[in-house]
Amino acid sequence: MSRKTLTEEHFNNLIDKYGTEILRLCYLYLKDYQLAEDACQDTFLKVYSNFHKFNELSTEKTWITKICINTCKNYLRNPWKRKVKLENRELVQNEISDQEIFDELEKSELFSSIMNLKQTYKEIILMYYYQQLSVKEISQILDISESNAFTRLSRARQFLKDKIGGIIYEQS
Repeated sequence: MSRKTLTEEHFNNLIDKYGTEILRLCYLYLKDYQLAEDACQDTFLKVYSNFHKFNELSTEKTWITKICINTCKNYLRNPWKRKVKLENRELVQNEISDQEIFDELEKSELFSSIMNLKQTYKEIILMYYYQQLSVKEISQILDISESNAFTRLSRARQFLKDKIGGIIYEQS
């Protein structure tokens, strides 16, 4: 098997195509915009250095999302990263327009309910609704069967329905 190389142009295309989604997913996992930016950058550094390992059994988006989730989980396990806070957030916020969007999202009852779910349910909701991945892609990312992924998604929806009341739109 020949070693796949990643051209600068292809790498830049990956960043253009998936960068915003990966940043959003990092933020949803880490709940800190600066850490999310770091995790997003780390994700793409791993994509660049490990592209030769991409086996094309999944889509590039699925593969990159899996790297992103593992990166975020590593950040959450690292106590030093959890305690790092920037002193002057006002300066950073004025430079980043997405921050306001994330702040508004955090205020919603639905977002709060999602973030309070168990990790297995939270991640499947985030991937399905926020990353718009299919159940098949999610099962590949999490290394679980499609039926297990669908069951988790159904249970997560039910927990959210019970928590916030009302009907949650289900598409399959």
